[in-house]
Amino acid sequence: MTAANASRVIDARADADGTAGKAGSRGWYTVVLLSAVMMLAYIDRGVIALFVQPMKRDLGLTDTEVSVLLGFAFTFPYVVVGLPMSRIVDRGVRKYLVVGSLALWSLTTALCGLAQNFWSLFVGRAVVGSSESVVTPAAISLIADAIPPERLPRAYAIYNGGITAGSALALLIGGVLMGLLADIPSIELSGIGVLHSWHLVFMIVGIPGLLVAALIVVTVPEPLRRGGSQPKGYPLREVFGSIVGQRALHLNLLTGMVLLSVVNQALGAWMPAFYERTYGWGPAISGPLLGMVSLGGAVVGLVSGAWLAEWFGKRRDDANVRVLVLSQALALPLTLAGPLMPSPWLALAFGGVGGALGVMGGPAFVSALQIATPNEMRGQVNVLYATLVNVIGGSLGPTLTGLFTDHFVTSEADIRYALVAIKLLFGPAALFFLWRAMKPYGAIHRERVDESRRDAFS
Repeated sequence: MTAANASRVIDARADADGTAGKAGSRGWYTVVLLSAVMMLAYIDRGVIALFVQPMKRDLGLTDTEVSVLLGFAFTFPYVVVGLPMSRIVDRGVRKYLVVGSLALWSLTTALCGLAQNFWSLFVGRAVVGSSESVVTPAAISLIADAIPPERLPRAYAIYNGGITAGSALALLIGGVLMGLLADIPSIELSGIGVLHSWHLVFMIVGIPGLLVAALIVVTVPEPLRRGGSQPKGYPLREVFGSIVGQRALHLNLLTGMVLLSVVNQALGAWMPAFYERTYGWGPAISGPLLGMVSLGGAVVGLVSGAWLAEWFGKRRDDANVRVLVLSQALALPLTLAGPLMPSPWLALAFGGVGGALGVMGGPAFVSALQIATPNEMRGQVNVLYATLVNVIGGSLGPTLTGLFTDHFVTSEADIRYALVAIKLLFGPAALFFLWRAMKPYGAIHRERVDESRRDAFS
């Protein structure tokens, strides 16, 4: 069956349940609000990257200790909580899981504004990581049921827009706040300690999540699970059996995404410090500039990536993974060259264009994973991917950078060589494994389409 025929088959099935060609305003409203949730998640998890130098100074930390706060403190609890909670995602009311996790990490982010040492920040980051582990599989599963399959790339483009916007706004808002609060003297609180300007930023960015959580409770419906056959979800044994049965896809796709995450997490965690150490741009300068460039690139990349995935989808069964491979192949040389540029403006330009190309593959990747996965397995499969990508990439990327700068270079200013080394080690390997995932994904897509046709016309 050709991809064009596949698209018509999916449309036929959608006609049967009244969802062809459109999701309705409630469905798209759900997507937009879940995108806002992810934006808040990435603001709360990412703003700490601006505080590398102030935290080192005020708390007496090493680069290795900072790297633990940026990575392991967040990612390890992500695993411990995320995997068991994914079973509840597949059998429970997903919007309340989103609400609970959003409220918890927002409150904890605000409380990080009271941290006085490494361990208090470690505990705060651990709570943020564990609570954020719930929202990703719940939100992705909600969208897959709120939006028809042929519109998923654009739905996940909006969803991924929240992620990239959050990463950008963490730098933009955090940098602006650091500049505005720079002249405020440190505050000494009895029984707590000294609060610096970066403490106050934590408090400010944590508050909006509580308001959005209340909005979701009141206005977001819980969609019916489309095509579901296991109301209580699949046991973990069957989920792993399905993954093993599709191992040609998952082994390559998951490995590629993990390796890619190592690079992205290293760059994301240390980029503000890179600009300060290499070019002398402090957080008040680098934060807003990096944020604006990242936000602009995200809009262009996500819109073009969603369009490209839907265009290829009418022609090729492996469209989603093909777009993912193409985006990373185009981004690789630019992101390699960026840290080596002689001026901050050239580094910003190379990083901005490379980032825009890289995010093009985001909607296609998420769409591919949902299409390949049975409905009541999506929570567990999504959290498996998110867990391994965040834990391995989120821990290894920042930590390798910190270890490299602590032990293998002569000065902090040489952090650029650590970032380039990590990109060279992991970037081409990630691209190779993603390329290997194209063929098995195409076969699974054809199989899913054949099942949809049988169901629609039976």
